[in-house]
Amino acid sequence: MDALILAAGLGSRMEDLTNDIPKPLLKINNKTLISYALDIVTKLPLSNIYVNTHYLADKLSQYLIKEYPHIIISHENLILGTGGGIKKVQKQDLLVMNTDNLWQLSFISEIEKAIAHFSQNQHIENLLLVNSDSSSNDLEISGENIIFPSQKNNTKFQGCHLLRNKSLNEYPNIFDIPLYWKDCAMKQRLFGFQTSTKNPHLGTKELYLQY
Repeated sequence: MDALILAAGLGSRMEDLTNDIPKPLLKINNKTLISYALDIVTKLPLSNIYVNTHYLADKLSQYLIKEYPHIIISHENLILGTGGGIKKVQKQDLLVMNTDNLWQLSFISEIEKAIAHFSQNQHIENLLLVNSDSSSNDLEISGENIIFPSQKNNTKFQGCHLLRNKSLNEYPNIFDIPLYWKDCAMKQRLFGFQTSTKNPHLGTKELYLQY
């Protein structure tokens, strides 16, 4: 299994904070947001770790080369969207993580359990790590199945999911992952895996400044 850290976005919801710095290099407690994600995946038994880049890519690449020289940079001249960015690097099963979360090290053991569950259940095409004890739910889960598009939001996507190899082969090179989630849910191959660690979402300037 490989991993991809999504870091190619414009960071526009951070407003002026990302005028001169890519969102993954913003800091919490003197540590970059992307380091929180990389410090998780580097402790997992993975073959390759990718980071996709686009906005202010030179600054992000320089940081990665210096601090995480084993990382493979997947540069996007055009933003490919979350789905296209995943498709570009997927050569085997893939762990995908956002840089919008303040990842907690206690989440490592939960990812390990999710990987084991994913490996043992080949009918699962996409496994979304979720937390149903959240005050800001954004997804619907019924049993273990994710219903998408969601009507009754009763769980929260943790910004981390596992994707079966070749699952995106028939999709265009530029697209956002919700298009795939809709199709995968219709086939009843989109599942949720319950986790208890709470990884605060920092996707907007307002949320980021709370930390």
